[in-house]
Amino acid sequence: MSMLSADVEKMDSLDGWVAIKSDIFEDRESHNFRFLVQWSEAESKFAVICHNRTLQHKRRRMMRMMKVGEDEEDEEEEEEESSWAAMFSASELKHLHLQLTGSGDALSGFLPDLSSFTQPGVWDTLLRRTWREQELERDVDGVCVQLEKYFSTAVDVCGVKILLETLFPQEKEGEEDKYCENLQEFKRKAMEEQVRRAKDTVDTIIHRHRAAAGLVQLMKIYEEEDEAYNDLVTIATQYYQHQLQPFRDMRELSTLHTMEIQKMLQLQELGPKRVCELEKEAEEWSRGANEAVCSIQDITVCYFTETTTALSGMLKHMDVDRKRFGHASWAVATPRLEKLKFLLAKETLQLMRAREMCVNRRKDHIKEKMSGVCDGASVCDVDMLELQYYEAQLELYDCKLEILKNEELLLLAQIHTLQRQIRELKEEVVYYDACEDPAELQCMQTDASPAHSDGNHTHSHLQQQLLQLERKRAMTSSRRATLRNRKEKCVEAHELQQRAAQQRITQHHHHHSVHLKREKRKEEEEKRKEFVRMERERTLNRLRSFRERGQGQFLVKTHRPNKPRPPNLSCTDSDQPMSIITLTPPTQASSSTSKPRGKGWGQKQRDIPVHILLPPGAEGLGQEQALTPPLHPPPPPPPPPPPPPLH
Repeated sequence: MSMLSADVEKMDSLDGWVAIKSDIFEDRESHNFRFLVQWSEAESKFAVICHNRTLQHKRRRMMRMMKVGEDEEDEEEEEEESSWAAMFSASELKHLHLQLTGSGDALSGFLPDLSSFTQPGVWDTLLRRTWREQELERDVDGVCVQLEKYFSTAVDVCGVKILLETLFPQEKEGEEDKYCENLQEFKRKAMEEQVRRAKDTVDTIIHRHRAAAGLVQLMKIYEEEDEAYNDLVTIATQYYQHQLQPFRDMRELSTLHTMEIQKMLQLQELGPKRVCELEKEAEEWSRGANEAVCSIQDITVCYFTETTTALSGMLKHMDVDRKRFGHASWAVATPRLEKLKFLLAKETLQLMRAREMCVNRRKDHIKEKMSGVCDGASVCDVDMLELQYYEAQLELYDCKLEILKNEELLLLAQIHTLQRQIRELKEEVVYYDACEDPAELQCMQTDASPAHSDGNHTHSHLQQQLLQLERKRAMTSSRRATLRNRKEKCVEAHELQQRAAQQRITQHHHHHSVHLKREKRKEEEEKRKEFVRMERERTLNRLRSFRERGQGQFLVKTHRPNKPRPPNLSCTDSDQPMSIITLTPPTQASSSTSKPRGKGWGQKQRDIPVHILLPPGAEGLGQEQALTPPLHPPPPPPPPPPPPPLH
């Protein structure tokens, strides 16, 4: 027996096996390949050249779009070969043809006749058939064209990768890795595929319920469905156990190292530096153990989700089937229905407990974040953490309520089973044979009394179990009510917290908006002041430049009222305009005006003399009026006397 088990383990072992990828020869891109074949007389071989036209055209387009060497992707593409060349004899081509036909049988009749290109054998020598005669008889160009067509057909039949690897093999370091798969990954994919097939089998059998003509055929389908579900549970258990094993090993290893470090810290006298290093190492190992536990919990949730989904579909379709049959006929399938309800409640209970552990883990993580928040943290961050904590607490309450609900469903399934058994026990009828003598009847009753007492004992035992289950159900209902009240209080506190947080956010935004308006107003005021200052500076600069252009001593002759003139003056003299008067004498002015213009005439003149023509008789007064300041105008004449009164 031990030898047989060893042989089985050896058969299941993957030692010495190599997993080949299933898609290594798939052509993900379509390529245009051009083959050129020519016969070489010197080598007595066929020269085969292959060009990847698609890659060549792509490189030409890339070369037109950008310069060579600008992009790293171009360098990577240049490393990929676009042309291959090799020389093959006729016998080598036949051998390659045998390899290619192993991948595609449709290629067997496309290889041309190469007998005239082979060296003469013993029979050819005996028959006096020379090599020169074969050279004269063969059609080289026709065979080359046929070989080109053959290779083009092989691309379509066998695929690009198989043909290139067969004709132009290239050995590189690590080239085998791209063909082989990781054994662990290969095993995981295979088991995942088995789980998928088992689920598909269960779904297929479930959808056969409608095709059942009667209850007998439906019961057979139920048996097949139970077997398929058991297979699904077995395969899913193996698959998820395979996924759990690395994390379990990691958890055990981390726990072992942590315990060893703690023993070293307790028993040995170490220096402070060594103690600090060991404490850091213990923290790392404990962190690894916690991560492994988290992964185990997540995988457990996935497993129970699979089983719960399958059981839910089975129970749903069975409830639909119950409506097709009467109460008496459906009594045959009632035990299976109760069993499905029991299993569903049990699996859902396990699922909710696993989710409860995940929610507790997330809640503890939020607690750690809140404890690690420093005093200078913003209010919004603290409020966000508090809201996340409340949401986790609400989800935890939901999980606990679901757990209590499924516990109650579990108890209900057991209660219904016991009630059905008690009802069947009560409805059980005992038939006696006909008796002619009353004494015989008395004897038969005496013989049947032990069986009757056994039935009463069974009935009382079932009643006690029923009372215990009812008591547990009542306790579960009270716990559900208490937990529901706690959840309502938590919801109220959560809503109050949300409203308070919303008010704080609104107040913060309002205060921030007021502050922004104040800052904007202050900025606008600064811009206005800056604009006024710039305008004032610009005006002063214009005035300063104007003064620099026309610096001189000027006097402005003010307007005086007209005085009565003598009658001999012409009326045109009164039209003499006011003007600017210079202080230089007329001789200087006339001499200055008579000077010729020099080179510096375009430069600014500091003193600009102005000559004023005066009317005749006013030459003596001209200088005096120019030197005397302007007089004020005379006062206006008095108003005329009022008219005499009329009598």
